[in-house]
Amino acid sequence: MPLIRKRRAPSPPASPSASSSSDIEGPRQRRRQNSAGSNGSQTYEETSTQANPEGTSTAQMVKKMVRLALACEYARVPIRRADVGAKVLGQHSRQFKPVFEGAQRELRNVFGMEMTELPIKEKITITQRRAAQKTEKTSASSKADILTSILPSKYRANPTILPPPKVPTSHIESSYVGLYTFLIALISLSGGSVPEAKLERYLRRANADQYTPIDKTEKLLQRLCKEGYLVRLKDNGGGGEEVVEYMVGPRGSLEVGNDGVMGLVKTVYEGEINGDAAQDEELEAKMRKSLGLEEKKRQKEKDSQRAARREANKGSGDGRGRTRQNAAEEEEEDDDQDEEDTDDD
Repeated sequence: MPLIRKRRAPSPPASPSASSSSDIEGPRQRRRQNSAGSNGSQTYEETSTQANPEGTSTAQMVKKMVRLALACEYARVPIRRADVGAKVLGQHSRQFKPVFEGAQRELRNVFGMEMTELPIKEKITITQRRAAQKTEKTSASSKADILTSILPSKYRANPTILPPPKVPTSHIESSYVGLYTFLIALISLSGGSVPEAKLERYLRRANADQYTPIDKTEKLLQRLCKEGYLVRLKDNGGGGEEVVEYMVGPRGSLEVGNDGVMGLVKTVYEGEINGDAAQDEELEAKMRKSLGLEEKKRQKEKDSQRAARREANKGSGDGRGRTRQNAAEEEEEDDDQDEEDTDDD
């Protein structure tokens, strides 16, 4: 007999209310989960920013300041505090100290350099001194820095370790460094200033009075003054004639300085000394005298003694009497020192 298959009874239709409620509950649950996840992530972000509200911004500002310092050094432009405030700090002007310290650490640890403040330009001419007297406040800071190397001298003097820049070419850059070091040495050994006519005679002896490996001599001197290696001063003499002098600029005194001048002179006379200790000491003494190092040392000691006397007078009761006595003693010391300098000359 054939098998007879029974049909299953059809399932009752679902009520529309139940289906609609399940459909509604699904999206609601998804929304709740999504909202819970978004709230959690938002809460985490807020917590992380509140835990260190200035950490990320400070790190970014440190990187910006390092890039600014390297770019300024490449162009031989001072790193001015106004540029730091405009290009690095922005609205976070109170964060200068931590940003500066962080940039110093990065420059020292990674590049072997540090930011050093430029010295203030001295008021030499009569016009500059009168203008300085008229101003009520004189700034004790130049508010400008340059990058200087912190590597030991044995590494800095090795061209293999510290070669000249390759832009535009190594030959041009090395020639430029040699020229401004030579000019700074001439001016420093001549008492700190050289008249324009005398400098032209020096350049004529070096066959550089018209042209140099860099550019024309006139344009080279203009570039050196613009970049702060030299300072060109104009002043009217007693007879009404205009006197033009060249002095070492703030960048030249910091980048080359007396140590660079003495190193250049020793390199030039190295063949004549031939390791003789007596001749080396004699050359050292002549250079120190030409650079005025002994006179500066005596003046520094004298200033420190005067400052100590003033502090002692402030602490004591006899103010006026001791001040007059000290002033008389200082005048006698100055007279004695002038006589010694005259005898040495």
